[in-house]
Amino acid sequence: MALFPDISEYSSETWMRVPGDWRRPAVDERYTVLWDRARKYGQVSPRPAAADVPAFYEIQDYYTHSGTALSAGATRTIGQKALEHLAWRADRGTEPDARWWAEILGDAPRRILEIGCGNGTNLTTLAALGHDVTGVEPDPAAREVARKAGFEVHPGTAEALPDRLAGETFDAVVFMHVLEHCVDPAAAMGNAVGLLGTGGLLIAEVPNNECLGAAHFGPLWHWLDVPRHLNFFTRNSLCALFEDAGLSVEDVLFRGYCRQFGPAWREVQAHIAAVFGMDRDRRIGTRSYWLYLLQTAAAAPGKKYDSVRVVGKLPR
Repeated sequence: MALFPDISEYSSETWMRVPGDWRRPAVDERYTVLWDRARKYGQVSPRPAAADVPAFYEIQDYYTHSGTALSAGATRTIGQKALEHLAWRADRGTEPDARWWAEILGDAPRRILEIGCGNGTNLTTLAALGHDVTGVEPDPAAREVARKAGFEVHPGTAEALPDRLAGETFDAVVFMHVLEHCVDPAAAMGNAVGLLGTGGLLIAEVPNNECLGAAHFGPLWHWLDVPRHLNFFTRNSLCALFEDAGLSVEDVLFRGYCRQFGPAWREVQAHIAAVFGMDRDRRIGTRSYWLYLLQTAAAAPGKKYDSVRVVGKLPR
């Protein structure tokens, strides 16, 4: 797929320098995110080989390893409550909740594959709506959590799907925060499209790297997560990936605003700063979050929300 070859340092600019892997501080490695301005798309450098990627997830606290998401124990001051309330009032994002899935998929039971299903959170929602769900997940710890919840989950990756799926056809394929992790996102999309029936849907959500949070917080931004995130998409580049795979873009949605001001998010960014020796950085102070609220509350969706989701359809 010609639109997404590896980005060369000779044909791009440096978008972000990241001093290390905050989840694995003992690993002495620094990273650069290269940016292709024309495509509005970035890649981490040095680019890892596929065999190196599993080591990035050999950590104790990765969110897909348990049945619940990470949460912070921080207490909420009056100022913090006010900050969150104002952010909540300004949040018009579209969450992928049961109501949204029901609207997109329709009432009739559908056969759905989620690639990179993690601990099965989305499978739980989709199964509760009456759909026939199957998952693919490379992480053994996350896969075990999903299996214990009663789901059929196969080992594999988006680029190397399990043989068990050969010849299968699905009404919808789902990538929720997966494509940013892929060594070859174009191959991942091609594999997914190959499993869709005519008129089938492909739904993908990724971090939105045009979000002003990336510029405001820099290497401390929670959604950066280098080196687990290898690709850095925007609305434009995600839509281009869909179109290059032969899909028509049916809808583009954004979400993730209020949570950028919550204690859990702030605690993670403060922890990243501490790991990087930047714990005195003004960007993690309370004043910084109020300034960020002023910058973003009325911003366009592409600048405001931390995640972008595209719904594509395989033409009939």
